[in-house]
Amino acid sequence: MLAINPRHLKVFLAVAHAGSVVRAADVVPRVQSAITRSVQELEADLGVPLFERHPHGMLLTEFGSVLQARAEAAFAELDAGREAIDALLAESRWNTNAPILALGIGKQRLLVFIELMKQRHMGAVAEQFGISQPAVSLALREVEQGMGLALVTRTAAGIVPNAVGEQLAFHLRRALAELAKAEEEIVSIQQGITGRVTVGTLSLGRGWLLPQAIIRITEAHPKIRVSTVEGSFEHLASLLHAGELDFILGGLRPEEEMAGFRRQPIFGSGIVLLARKDHPLCESLQTEGWRGLEGARWVLPHRGTWTRSSLEATLADSQLPPAEVVVETADNTITRALVMTGDLITAAAPHLFQEEIASGRLVVLPLAPTASPRDIGIVVRANGTLTVAGRLLIESVMGAMTDAPAAEAVQ
Repeated sequence: MLAINPRHLKVFLAVAHAGSVVRAADVVPRVQSAITRSVQELEADLGVPLFERHPHGMLLTEFGSVLQARAEAAFAELDAGREAIDALLAESRWNTNAPILALGIGKQRLLVFIELMKQRHMGAVAEQFGISQPAVSLALREVEQGMGLALVTRTAAGIVPNAVGEQLAFHLRRALAELAKAEEEIVSIQQGITGRVTVGTLSLGRGWLLPQAIIRITEAHPKIRVSTVEGSFEHLASLLHAGELDFILGGLRPEEEMAGFRRQPIFGSGIVLLARKDHPLCESLQTEGWRGLEGARWVLPHRGTWTRSSLEATLADSQLPPAEVVVETADNTITRALVMTGDLITAAAPHLFQEEIASGRLVVLPLAPTASPRDIGIVVRANGTLTVAGRLLIESVMGAMTDAPAAEAVQ
């Protein structure tokens, strides 16, 4: 939840650019006393001075400079939203100066609207904010009236945002993500390095690398907090695009699939076949080769994944029948338990099971699928600005990879 009231930010920026309340009053339609109150409320909400007051004007403090940069990024995001909506509507008339596009509605109504577009159910949103359903409906109506457009279709099951509603909510989420980062950065200046980093993790990015990086950063900066979100690349990319993740860690997609993002490879990983220690295949494959896999039972990720596709291609090239997949899962914990305690085998990137391989609890079988190495790395928004905590966690990921004693062995 934001500490500040976003509706004061236009006034704040006017004072920052003009250098005084008097000159800002020529830019925004507010009397000087109202401008002063808006700045004071922002300072009270943040608990820091945003300006140094001098007889001849006002200068931004370090805290004020942080808020200015993030607020300008937020309004640039809303300007992009205005252009996107204009393109959707073509020649249709609407209010391009709608209050919500300047964050000019009440803070709670703004947050209620954004959450409603996400959850699509008035009852759930009302319960979350501790308000009545009519109050949620009123927030939606205020935004629609300000825009001069219907933004949703109302159904018995809830609401369904239309294309304009989706665009508006998307850009609002990105704008508020910038303001949340401003608050974190201001706290970091006050208290030393603090903040929360939210990382989207794909299956190839979990395992040893991220935990080691988290240990490094939390030991060096005990006030930093880390959250992870698991899911498909498509789901995580939508969250990153909306500013709700700091970065994604995992298998990288080709450049042509990364529009709007920037990819940073860390290392390349191949695929190995894994079985428990003393599995009968450990010896039989030495003499029989790929033919020795006939009748093997597998635990594998779902169809269409890089690992599964690589294995299927190798089996086909070896003129073997498709793998008999007993269990399909993307959960490495489940895969680990099934392979270590039974006769199922798996195909996987070796870095995901580095500790088990190093200890001898899992054995790399003497066959390897003919897969091109997959780049494992970090994905960030191409035009985004990371928080201090976000940058430090990425540095910790890179440091953990550099210092890993078995880094070369698992690549």
